[in-house]
Amino acid sequence: MKPLYMLILATLALTKLDNSLPPYQIVTPNHPHLQYIGRFDFSDPKQAKFAWTGSSIALTFEGTFCKLLMRNFSEGKDKTGKPYANYFNIFIDGRLVKVLKAENHQSEYSIAENLPQGKHTVQIFKRTEALIGVCEFLGFQIDKKAKVLPAEKTASKKIEFIGDSITCGYGNEGDRQSCPFTPETENGQLAYAAITAQNLEAEYVTTCYSGKGLIQNYDKSKENTMPMLYQLVYPQRGQKWNFQQWIPDAVCINLGTNDFAHAIPDSTEFTKAYNLLIDSILINYPNASVFCLVGSMLNGKNLQVIKSYIEQVLSHQTAKGNKKVYFFEMSAQGKVGYGCDWHPNVAQHEINATELTVFMKEKMNW
Repeated sequence: MKPLYMLILATLALTKLDNSLPPYQIVTPNHPHLQYIGRFDFSDPKQAKFAWTGSSIALTFEGTFCKLLMRNFSEGKDKTGKPYANYFNIFIDGRLVKVLKAENHQSEYSIAENLPQGKHTVQIFKRTEALIGVCEFLGFQIDKKAKVLPAEKTASKKIEFIGDSITCGYGNEGDRQSCPFTPETENGQLAYAAITAQNLEAEYVTTCYSGKGLIQNYDKSKENTMPMLYQLVYPQRGQKWNFQQWIPDAVCINLGTNDFAHAIPDSTEFTKAYNLLIDSILINYPNASVFCLVGSMLNGKNLQVIKSYIEQVLSHQTAKGNKKVYFFEMSAQGKVGYGCDWHPNVAQHEINATELTVFMKEKMNW
């Protein structure tokens, strides 16, 4: 009887231990099956820091619920006086299910509940820009007995976008030009860059920041211009990005709107900086095509001058033998209304994405 008694005690002890464990497991940031798109800082394996528009993380698993573990670090207030907060589009099995507001005081968010048994993919997409703040991903919480599956296959085509507020989708969900910017009205997933990539069935990464220029920012400063920030994992930290981690087939540059905001910049200075940016891109991605974009906020003399500047840049690149550098002008805004602060609204972004899709499809033979 003694062996049977000991077996019963051992079974009871194991049952008690099992019941004392939390009814979930943590998929940590360094799990090999997580899918990251964008620039992330993995210097600490317990967390992944990021800030750029369009940064996304996806998990494929067999389970019934999922919680997002993440800290938000936003500073400052928007034009209405509210503290900044980052916003995320949350997808389950490819369907947008909610918009999540990430605030500084919270670190756990329920993003999927009561899922039917079977395979599911959850994805978070950062719709707000780096200006709004840094996020620190700490993992996903799923059922204790859930199975983590290999990530879904990503698109074979890759496009990188370098830009300012237009590329970020600043105020694109606003309903009029007089509305002040708030993070709620910024949706990078409905900006021309993301829509173009979706149209072309391409994976895309952005480095964009409102108010930044090629040689001069909107506030007339010449520090931390976009070519400088482009070198970083994210703007709030000086860590250099390893360009070999993600190599695009095409790079789109949409800069100049802020340079021309107050006066027409010097031709030599502007074209030199533009050529240096293209040169650095082609050093990192020697096989990439480069698309120099203009639009959709410039008009009149400013538009004519920047076009002439970029034509000079293309002539210089062609003379160097770089035959895959192109210019494309997206149509100007106004006919379909405006977003906040006179920025393009979603309808304008859709128009520009349609135009750019056709052009890139032809040039890339996609």
